[in-house]
Amino acid sequence: MNDFDITKKSCFFFGRETEGLSEEVLKEADCFLKIPMVGFTESLNISVSAAIILQHVTSKLRQTSIDWQLTESEMLGKRLDWIKKTLKSYDAVEKRFYLS
Repeated sequence: MNDFDITKKSCFFFGRETEGLSEEVLKEADCFLKIPMVGFTESLNISVSAAIILQHVTSKLRQTSIDWQLTESEMLGKRLDWIKKTLKSYDAVEKRFYLS
């Protein structure tokens, strides 16, 4: 993980221990990250693995001048997308808002 180049745009894929990632994803990957482990641990839960890697990468990014965070507009778009997918009555709320 320490050798990972944070200056390049990246996309992270995480696979479950039992199935892993698809052959297509593995074939197209530019690199793989390995989480160093000590003791008797042989594997980590997927959420733990994702948290460790994302924490490591964002910590490194925060120490640079790289413009890596979302803009206000991008954050608003992500929030609206999440709301659309979360609220069962999103269409009714949107319709009521725009008709007001």
